[in-house]
Amino acid sequence: MKYCVVCHSPPSSLRPLWRGLVRCENCGHCQADLDLDALETRTLYQQGYFVGGEYADYPQDRRVYERHFRRRLRLLRKLRPSGTLIEIGCGYGFFLALAQRTYQARGFDIASAAVAFARDRLGVDARAEDFLDADIPDESVDVVAMWDTIEHLRRPDLVVQKISRVLRPGGVVALTTGDIESRLARWRGPKWRLIHPPTHLHYFSRRTIFRLLTSAGLRPLASRYVAMSRSLRQIAYSLAVQKAEREPRFYRWLKRSRLGDVSFSLNMYDILLVVASKESQGS
Repeated sequence: MKYCVVCHSPPSSLRPLWRGLVRCENCGHCQADLDLDALETRTLYQQGYFVGGEYADYPQDRRVYERHFRRRLRLLRKLRPSGTLIEIGCGYGFFLALAQRTYQARGFDIASAAVAFARDRLGVDARAEDFLDADIPDESVDVVAMWDTIEHLRRPDLVVQKISRVLRPGGVVALTTGDIESRLARWRGPKWRLIHPPTHLHYFSRRTIFRLLTSAGLRPLASRYVAMSRSLRQIAYSLAVQKAEREPRFYRWLKRSRLGDVSFSLNMYDILLVVASKESQGS
């Protein structure tokens, strides 16, 4: 059954937007035109998703991704300098490896091969388990991080509700996701680079992500557009290789060259970083 995961309006509220997407006429949330309950997401995130699929070579670009993870970690330390941290969608564990220097950190992801890398190669507490199935005591966590993950979830509403339960009063959740109401997304329309179901299922705006968090008892504190770090190899892959029938000759050279490791941080003003807190008792 199709329904709006933000305001829980019935299927009749979902109207076609662009090809493959629908928009809720009540709250404005956009999502993939799919039966979310019937979708089996585990099969989407095998090794081929991270190497030669959505990414050129995600593990090879570890140092690049660590650049923006360090920026995000500095933000979290200002909000909660210590304590327990959970990352939802921990992937290869690059953020967890940095976070465990400050926090008692563990992560969850349904991508089993990526989790095995994180656990065996980086020595982090990564678990190949759906966060919704994990046994986590209520009010036992200080920080929850979700980097570029909430748009992949079948039921982000249930995930946010559980986050609210497991956070201690005063705890914080920080996430990043694309903003479908950004200037770039509105200009590009159905060609916006972040539209690709069935991996991206939900397309939030500042308004709808705030509504989702608030409905679970979380208070939005701040939001801003953030830069993303990408290697020249990944940029070339996204622009010229990912949807091409044949790999261009220049890319075959680039991916073997050290030039492919050159990286850039670019803010396209369409990726939101949102921080929210669980209210302390009596506040």
